[in-house]
Amino acid sequence: MKNVLTGTLLFLAACNNMFEKKTSAQVKKLKAIMEETDKTWSFQPLIDILAEDVKFKSTIPAGTPISGEFRGKEAVARYFNVILQDVAVFKQQVPMEFIEAGNRVIILGDDAYTLKKNGATHRSPYAAIFTFEEGLIRDILIIQDLSGIWDAYRER
Repeated sequence: MKNVLTGTLLFLAACNNMFEKKTSAQVKKLKAIMEETDKTWSFQPLIDILAEDVKFKSTIPAGTPISGEFRGKEAVARYFNVILQDVAVFKQQVPMEFIEAGNRVIILGDDAYTLKKNGATHRSPYAAIFTFEEGLIRDILIIQDLSGIWDAYRER
């Protein structure tokens, strides 16, 4: 299912590139925040534009500290500021591409992540879908092969 969704997003991105691009203020703001976050590894500017009832989920299976759905601004802030930073450090390998689709912004990227648990580095492309409501982020879904993290935490 993850591969079908990722393929669909990549198809939509390709279609998007065929048309004139109009970048909204919302996309410009998110792009600036994400590019700064990549440089500084500070998530506060992103947290500042989260709705109080925000939901965050990535496609990693259960069994890791970053698995599951995180609900509410406080839980998502803890995910970014504490949990994620205890698990791995992520670094973009190619410039992110931002695609607007109605009230959603899709970010396509490719990053490497180094695990704090064992020092292993993995690389994979991703799609991140941000859903906005009244200027704030209501939902975040990350579609990425995070099997390196899952392998490090799964019971053997």
